[in-house]
Amino acid sequence: MTKKIYVISCNPNLAGIGMDRMRKSMKGLEARKLSLDWSQAHLHPVVAAKRENFEAGEIKVIPIEPIDIPAGGMVLQSFYGVNGMGHLSCVGCQEFHHHSKERTADVAMFQARIRAPVMEGDLLGQVLVVPQS
Repeated sequence: MTKKIYVISCNPNLAGIGMDRMRKSMKGLEARKLSLDWSQAHLHPVVAAKRENFEAGEIKVIPIEPIDIPAGGMVLQSFYGVNGMGHLSCVGCQEFHHHSKERTADVAMFQARIRAPVMEGDLLGQVLVVPQS
């Protein structure tokens, strides 16, 4: 079994934020026990903030309406409330912020199934934001 950690990010330029595509470790991102407050979880729509044209199969990082994520909180993708033209892969921000800090997701990675535009205000999907307890 490999000991590499695969870094997943909405930032297409990982080198610019000091990360490689694969790292042997990432200080502060080691496995840890989570204590989440499910009674305070919120389902947030992921909504496109501007029009983007897509070809079938094309993947782009596009701006979304901001989603606040509390320090230590967890974001989980919901498969209820999706866009029929494609798939939401992740939400995040262009600058890396440690999970122990408050964050605001303002971009999403979206893959189109068909040739069509995503319009401003389109629902791309939904995420569940669960705060730390």
